[in-house]
Amino acid sequence: MFQSLTQGASVSILYRNEPRIVNGKVVSVNTHMPTYNPNQPMAMFNGLVTDITVQTGNETIPFAGLPANAVVADFPSKGLFLAIDESAAYREVDTAIAAFEQDLATVPAKQKLLEGYKQLRIEKNPDVKREVQREKEMAELKDQLSEMRQMLSAYFGTKPKEE
Repeated sequence: MFQSLTQGASVSILYRNEPRIVNGKVVSVNTHMPTYNPNQPMAMFNGLVTDITVQTGNETIPFAGLPANAVVADFPSKGLFLAIDESAAYREVDTAIAAFEQDLATVPAKQKLLEGYKQLRIEKNPDVKREVQREKEMAELKDQLSEMRQMLSAYFGTKPKEE
């Protein structure tokens, strides 16, 4: 539990945005009662919180408001996951892999929906429909021009210019 950590204890930090796990040393621990904003309705007491500071190489990272009785904490805004032991960090890696695999499984369905929405926009928006038609006509004209160049160069025996 975070409240039982002492100075010099080892913790593991998972860097979510650049997948790696780093072991750090606790340099300070402070367990205290949480403070609440009296203007915030329904503020509930959920127990003690612990603030720790961890040293990893040349970096010092503060972690504030950790639930004192917890063994892991997630900090999505920092892209960090803190665990009191490396095995908990590895379990979070497995969880992240499963979540990413699940997300990737939905990609084909989302691509199909995207194409459907694009087609709907072309069909129902006259401005977009005209623009798509213009682009199609321009591509056809470029193809015809390229064919004409090839025919002329074959007839006159010269190499066509590359575009």
